[in-house]
Amino acid sequence: MSSAAGTARGLRDRPLGKALALLAVLVAALLVSRSCGSSPKDVSQERAVQIARQEVAFEPDRAQVRYVKRGLQSKGFWAVSLVTLRPNGSVDRSAVVVIDARTGDVAEVQK
Repeated sequence: MSSAAGTARGLRDRPLGKALALLAVLVAALLVSRSCGSSPKDVSQERAVQIARQEVAFEPDRAQVRYVKRGLQSKGFWAVSLVTLRPNGSVDRSAVVVIDARTGDVAEVQK
C-alpha cells in the first residue's frame, strides 16, 4: 500500500518554501534593525540652533542643521552650522556646533 503522502515533500523542502523562509528572515531582520537603530531626539532642531548660537561669539546670518549618528552605538547628534555673510554673499565666519540630540549637551565646537 503505497501512499502519496510518504513521497510528497514538505513546503520547507521545496525551493519556494526556502525562498519564503529566507524572505521572512530578511523582513524580520529589517524590522529589528529599524527599531533598534532609531534613537530618540529629545532636543528639537530649533532648540539645537538656540544652543549652538550661545556657543559662538558672533550673530549668524544663517543656520543649517543636520541629524547625524556617531560612534559604535550610533548615538544621535545635531550638527549645527552657523555662518555670517559678507555683503557680496560669500562666507565671512563659520562654526559647526555638535549637540547631543538626547541631552542637549555640546559635544564639539569647530570654529
